[in-house]
Amino acid sequence: MTTNSNIRFFLLALAACCVVAGCDVRAPVSGKVTYPNGEPLSLGEVRGFDGVSTHIRAEISEDGTFELYEVKRGDRVPAGRTYEIFIANAETRPEPPAGVIFPPSVPPIEHVHPKFSNPSMSEIRLVVPKSSKPVKFDIEVQKP
Repeated sequence: MTTNSNIRFFLLALAACCVVAGCDVRAPVSGKVTYPNGEPLSLGEVRGFDGVSTHIRAEISEDGTFELYEVKRGDRVPAGRTYEIFIANAETRPEPPAGVIFPPSVPPIEHVHPKFSNPSMSEIRLVVPKSSKPVKFDIEVQKP
């Protein structure tokens, strides 16, 4: 076989594997987290799990927007899956009065209802079709 024939054979084999195994299709998924009154949640993370092996996440910006990724920012989300979504780290520590140091036992101030911070209770589902087309996914949460 010539070099060109080897290259064609390799590409054909690769295409066949892609058809049989399914290519790794990824989609950009972005949205905004808000309260029912439209006010954005301005801290925390959106996280998700497909129930098998894939974890996705995104930092929530001050304006409530986010863009999900799997490993690093910009790598998009594996498509053709359904993710259980929850909100993590949406809490702040109270500011102590001047000169006072709070002990670690002072609980944080939660900014979302506890059910949205629990993956098994949030009831938020993200379905990403097997397509590389952008997915808009807005989330509405309630305050505690």
